[in-house]
Amino acid sequence: MRFEYDKKNWGSLEEGEKNCFLLTNGLGGYSSLSIIGAAARGDHALLMSAKRAPNVRMHLVTNIFEKLIIDDREYILTSQRMKSGNNYTGYQYLERFVYDDFDDAAPAWTFKINGVKVVKKIVMAHDENIAALKYEIDNPVGKEVSLELMPLLRLTSKKENFDDSQKLQQFDEMNMLYVMTNAELFTREPELFGEMYFSQDERDGREEYGNVFINHRLNAHISVKSDIYVILGTERCTDAEAGKVFDRLVQERKERREQLMNQAGVSSELGKQLLLSADAYVVRRDSTNGKSIIAGYPFFEDWGRDTMIALAGATMVTGRFAECKSILQTFAKYVKNGLLPNLFPEGDENPMYNSADAPLLFVNSVYEYIEHANDNAFKDEILPVLEQIINEYKNGTDFHIKMDSDGLIMAGSGLEQLTWMDVRVGDFLPTPRHGKPVEINAYWYSALMVMYKLTQDRAYQELASKVKDSFQKKFWNESEQCLKDVLSGGKDENQIRCNQIWALTMPFTMLPVEKEALIIKKVKDELYTTVGLRTLAKDDSDFHSIYIGPMEERDRAYHQGTVWAFPLGGYYRACIRYAAKCGDAVQKERIKEELASGFDALEVWLKEGCASQIAEIYDGDTPTVSRGCYAQAWSVAELLRAVYDYEKNM
Repeated sequence: MRFEYDKKNWGSLEEGEKNCFLLTNGLGGYSSLSIIGAAARGDHALLMSAKRAPNVRMHLVTNIFEKLIIDDREYILTSQRMKSGNNYTGYQYLERFVYDDFDDAAPAWTFKINGVKVVKKIVMAHDENIAALKYEIDNPVGKEVSLELMPLLRLTSKKENFDDSQKLQQFDEMNMLYVMTNAELFTREPELFGEMYFSQDERDGREEYGNVFINHRLNAHISVKSDIYVILGTERCTDAEAGKVFDRLVQERKERREQLMNQAGVSSELGKQLLLSADAYVVRRDSTNGKSIIAGYPFFEDWGRDTMIALAGATMVTGRFAECKSILQTFAKYVKNGLLPNLFPEGDENPMYNSADAPLLFVNSVYEYIEHANDNAFKDEILPVLEQIINEYKNGTDFHIKMDSDGLIMAGSGLEQLTWMDVRVGDFLPTPRHGKPVEINAYWYSALMVMYKLTQDRAYQELASKVKDSFQKKFWNESEQCLKDVLSGGKDENQIRCNQIWALTMPFTMLPVEKEALIIKKVKDELYTTVGLRTLAKDDSDFHSIYIGPMEERDRAYHQGTVWAFPLGGYYRACIRYAAKCGDAVQKERIKEELASGFDALEVWLKEGCASQIAEIYDGDTPTVSRGCYAQAWSVAELLRAVYDYEKNM
């Protein structure tokens, strides 16, 4: 898709900071700034490198301060709000910003000043910590024109150490930044640029100011037409010229995009865009020498739960079976007491296992992988791990996770946070969900049926039958005509939440089609928006309409009505599966039309926030702007999965 922005998107500096772009390198590193080129967050960076993939990052280059000089008059192209109020307003010369995954591998900014046109492009390498820029300058009337560039460095050293051939910049003894350019390079004494103001961080209660260093500048004199290149990276470039580096990276990115689209199982423009967007999250993990899925940008890591939820959309429906298998093998190595790590170790740290859903999602993901990839040989390799998970859940494991006498799974006590609604505010859990959560037991039943399918051991089938009977009797809320959220004996038991939708989407489900229809209706009536599902019905006394302010205030709203995008994929998939079972051609056509309308609406959200991405969350009352992580793996992957199912079955 082509995401194009123009002056109506930056009538002011503040307006221009609201949307951004994201390029990633498959290591957890990225390049991301606002569409006007400003850093509106402390995590915005021209080059955020992955020192140790995917979570140990180094913020190397925040931005480049750009100055165009025409006939001795200076024009600042950079846009940046400053703490002092002396803001840089280069956006006034900006005509257009374009992000196009299909036809152009590099986001492009077009500036026009007094007859001189400047087109700036950025591309990021894959599997390398390199960001490359190209300035295409058109000076048709032959004015006296020069371009001055000053990289804004988050780190610097007291003493520069330059290598004449590669123009090395040394931050400290262990970390280097290599600069390759066809412009002239001049050193200068390090000095602070001035404290930048990060409006999007202040909005969310984070640190709103940050500073950078300047210690060198690049100059280029422009003839009628000139291309200026700046290559920034943590390794030396082997190419002889900066222009060749840029062209190589653009070509490699285009070829990678084409390969991903050719091997995927989607054909629509929306499906192809989502699969390219999903590529941002599949990363290398150095500590396990395998693949993983990073949960979101700019500040999330790779977590067990998020990975298992995003796995099918990011790898299976996109035909990335080798990477999917690597991810499953990576997590299998760390299974302990039947639990999957929800947070991987870095250095000497131990994994964290506080997740009741990730292990059961893992079992179901293994089955889905075998079905998608037709890799029956994987069953023998992975079966002992699956058996360990099931046995530990039956007999009881850490965090009070165990099977009750009715066959249902109960989990959690005290301050333990075990489902995806896992936020904690001091000694208070806004959504504890201790007891028997609805989605955990939907995953449990499906996992038992998976084990029966893989082993033909009737004991699994018999236990699954017991679970199904208990689930149908105990989770149905007759007064609300939907599923209870958690069997706890408290008021949270009957709250209308989105978790019930996953009882309709697992490989094996328990409910008759009539009740599935009622659940879909309840979710549509109470929780549905075009970008996600509310986590709580609006008429509930615990409902929070907006996610904003200091962390404690935000955390109290996080799962109390805030709209999350990833459950919307589950809702759409539930609708698709119901349409196939309902036996009513008229109803099926109505569902098809509603889904088509919903998918059309996603194009608006793909342009809002981060171009081509879907964010983590949106306000619960009336979603208008994205919040939280501006690019979220399970948001993109689950919606991609829904598009895949739609194309395949509708």
